[in-house]
Amino acid sequence: MKIGIIGAGAMGSVYAGLMADSGYDVWMFDNWAEHVAAINANGLKVEGASGDRVAKPHATSNAADAGVVELAIVATKAMQTKAAVEAAAPMLGSDTAVLTLQNGLGNVERIQELVDPKNVLCGIAGGFGASMVGPGHVHHNGMEAINIAEAAGGLSDRVENVATVWRDSGFKVGVYEDIWPVVWSKLMANIAVSATCSLTGMRVGQIIQNEWAWGLSMDCVREAAACAEAKGIKLLYDDPIAWVHDFTTKIPNARPSMYLDTQAGRVSEIGSIHGGVVDEGIKLGVPTPTCSFMVRAVTALQEKNRMHGAGSAYQAL
Repeated sequence: MKIGIIGAGAMGSVYAGLMADSGYDVWMFDNWAEHVAAINANGLKVEGASGDRVAKPHATSNAADAGVVELAIVATKAMQTKAAVEAAAPMLGSDTAVLTLQNGLGNVERIQELVDPKNVLCGIAGGFGASMVGPGHVHHNGMEAINIAEAAGGLSDRVENVATVWRDSGFKVGVYEDIWPVVWSKLMANIAVSATCSLTGMRVGQIIQNEWAWGLSMDCVREAAACAEAKGIKLLYDDPIAWVHDFTTKIPNARPSMYLDTQAGRVSEIGSIHGGVVDEGIKLGVPTPTCSFMVRAVTALQEKNRMHGAGSAYQAL
């Protein structure tokens, strides 16, 4: 199978490395020129939880070089989805399966605006982490499972074929008839700590120990859970608050990618995580005041850091 990885950051690089090492024809598509050049010159070095290897995927910043693929995996940050899929158009044929493996809400809908909606699959990476060491070099921090489904629901031979690709590449795979309970269940973890860590500078364990920060986090979880209930989505657990507490206590030293983006003054995924819940709340008539505040506050901090640098302060009047 010919596979395209749209977005060759840390997660996309691990996917590409393991799939290429398993014998698949993999094309990585990204505008990071140094990364593309390093991969084409020396291969892609993958280290960590999945073992150490140097894989040989193709890499390009011009989607036309790859041509049409059978499976396209969208691994960009949520705010990059539209631009990335548009740029990858030469890779996407009339029958190309397009699998989103991204955080937050709205990614399926963004992709369905650009390709045939029936070609879109939805996936969630569970317990998965990766970080870039440098161009052509990625560290795989951890892996549990890749969960996938038809975005429209139901089982299909296509999903089973895609699942086989992941299994061949060393991943545990869950195939679902309805992926949305999985999507919303993972959202609870993201929404609990991403914005709170970004605003306070605390690590996850410090958030848990601070009643004010933890209160903000839990208000966000309650609002997201209320939206899920209003949509008729049953989460994978009965008590979101207890589940989030159990999950976060396992990663006390973690800092979410939203924190790193905010510190660097980059646009983060706040719009698809907390903002996604706000959008759903508006449609459903569910109040989401804390999530709305988080969107405004994190966006303001990102803009301040973009203009003045993290840690800067304005001169008092």
